[in-house]
Parts: sequence; structure tokens; C-alpha cells
Amino acid sequence: MRFWRSPFGALALLLLLTAGTGLTATAFRVFRQTSPPRTDESPIDFESMMVRTEEVEFAAADGVELRGWLIRGEPQRPPILLCHDLGASKSSLINVALALSRSGFTVLLFDFRAHGASAGERSTLGLREKRDVLGAVDYLAGLDALDTRRIGVLGVGMGAHAAVLAAADRPAIRALVLDGLYPDATYALVHRVYGNWSFAVDHLAFMPRGVFLALNGVSGDGERAADVIGHLPGRDMLLLAPASDTRLADEMMRMYETVPDQADADGNFVVLPATHSDGLYATHLARYHDRVTTFFADRLGS
Repeated sequence: MRFWRSPFGALALLLLLTAGTGLTATAFRVFRQTSPPRTDESPIDFESMMVRTEEVEFAAADGVELRGWLIRGEPQRPPILLCHDLGASKSSLINVALALSRSGFTVLLFDFRAHGASAGERSTLGLREKRDVLGAVDYLAGLDALDTRRIGVLGVGMGAHAAVLAAADRPAIRALVLDGLYPDATYALVHRVYGNWSFAVDHLAFMPRGVFLALNGVSGDGERAADVIGHLPGRDMLLLAPASDTRLADEMMRMYETVPDQADADGNFVVLPATHSDGLYATHLARYHDRVTTFFADRLGS
């Protein structure tokens, strides 16, 4: 007791209280990031868009029930799967889905676990969401009148991370558009928790990593897109990096440099003024859609 009443004891107590407060705040932020509020989707009038959609249900590879929309395109063409970002839902990608549909592709949009109308309580920033992508690919493989030997995937943020991990297990994924791809779940978690606070990002990353492991029973470094992307032979990839996030763009360039040789490789890493990972409007939206639809048309053919 005498120690705690001494100056050194008071200092130690202050440090313990500060550390405890910091850990509690970090734990709260990690919980918020991995348990995002579900997006309330406003009804979409597909009839006015002259688009026919089907509400579909299928299971992830580990049995979690997922829901989505299927927009059928021209028979015998490869389908394209759209994978949204953390905290979003399938409706966030409806514009690019319509652009791809107008090009004749069958498109599947779905809600990841713990998002939108799908089951699940917590997100793992792409790790277990890999199983959602696998389930979606297997669902497409069971549909008639599609060339499911070749499947395209567009993923944004968490969806891009999950898509890369899933591609290692499903060779049918032949073409990938990766928007805002982060190297691993830890990178995304730390930057979402600490934002632009460079000191915390560089020196306090162990705290959100530890909380993430405790909450989910899985390490954020368990499966890394940065380790997988260089071992996907025979795949075509288009990486879209946001100009507003130079740190992420640099990480994406390093990952892209490990990708095996592919057609038009020099043009398949693009830094855009805006991407889906940081917001798309007006002319940027049109440019984005044109780049994505052209890539899939060239790589998947008709």
C-alpha cells in the first residue's frame, strides 16, 4: 500500500489507468468495426430500370445463409459475382451490376455474413467472408445456361480481400477486379480503428490485433491476400487504387508486382480519382463502369 502512495506508485497507477482506458477504447472500436450496423436498403424499382431480378438464397461454404439478387444475362456467357465492402450491402453495387448486365453478363450480388439480409453476427474483414464467396461461386456453378468454367469477380475492400482468398480454392474464378484491396485483415482493422493517427498505426497495432483474435478466434494475419495474389496462375486481374489513399495505393502496387504475367499487364494497375472504396459520382462513376465492363468483356469474352 505504501508503494501506491509514493510518487512512483502514483505514476504507475496513472500509466495503468491510461493503458486500461486505451485498451477499452480500442476494444470498443474493434467491436464496432467487426459488428457494423446493417444497412437499411430502400426498395429498388427494378421494373423502371427494365431489369428483371431474382431474389436468391444460398449457403456459404460453412453453412451461413446468404441472400442476394440475380440478374440474368445472355445464355452461355460467364457470370460475374459482385462483393461489397465492410458495412455496405449488395445495393451499394447496383449501378455497376446494371452496367455489366447491359453488356450481357449474368450478375450475382449478395450480402456478406452479418450484412444486409444475410445471416451472421460478426465480420472478419474478409477471412471467413472467403467462405461466402466460395458459396456464391458454387451457387452459380449450379445454374443452367451459364459458362461457369469462367467466372468474374469484382470485390471492394473486404470483398476484394475475400475474393483473392477464394480464388485460390476455385480455379473457375478467372478474372478479378480488385477495388481497394488491402494486404490482410490486420491492415484494414488497424487503419479503421486508428484512422490517420500514424503513431498508433505504426506502434499500437498489437492492441486491435489482440482484440480481434479474442473476439473472433482467428488471427488477422491468418490468411493474407498479399501472400495469395502472387500464386494465382492463369488469372487476369485489374487492381483499382484510390488516389486519395496513397498508403493503400502503395500497398496495392507492391501486391500487383507479385502477380504472374498476364495480358496487358502494364494497364492492369490503375489509380483512379475515386473508386467504390472511397465514393463514386458523376464522371468518375462512368469512367469506373467503362473500365470494369471493358476488362470483363476482354478477359471473359462472349
